Amino acid sequence: MIKTEVWYSIQNGGDGSAYPMWFLTREEAEYDQAHLYDGWGEDCSGSVETFEGSDIYKDAINNSKEQKLDREGE
Repeated sequence: MIKTEVWYSIQNGGDGSAYPMWFLTREEAEYDQAHLYDGWGEDCSGSVETFEGSDIYKDAINNSKEQKLDREGE
């Protein structure tokens, strides 16, 4: 297994809950935080160590791809 670092941006679940959205880079997580509809008032991003191939890593790949497409469309 290969260790890797992924970044999270905490999202508002709208029902009092919060959950992490995973990204491959710090810049992507910070961009997501800066563009939240209902922000937190301070940056709520950070990183964790995981393994390539983990569910978190796969989510980070998908979210990073989605953000790239969204940013290209701006």
